[in-house]
Amino acid sequence: MVKAAKPYICDRCKKETPFLEPCDYCSRKICRACEKSAATHSKLLHTIICRDCWGDLHKRRKFKSL
Repeated sequence: MVKAAKPYICDRCKKETPFLEPCDYCSRKICRACEKSAATHSKLLHTIICRDCWGDLHKRRKFKSL
């Protein structure tokens, strides 16, 4: 018998999800639905921004300038 993966709780929407990633600007663990954008700048640098941080113009400019 195989056990199901432990469901994690999203810090933004409070939904259960099997996969969470941290926002690089507010450091909350967010699900895929709360992720506004993600960018791979190099092989080692992967940046994620959540929907709340996307609304903050200073954080959005910082994300787009990378």
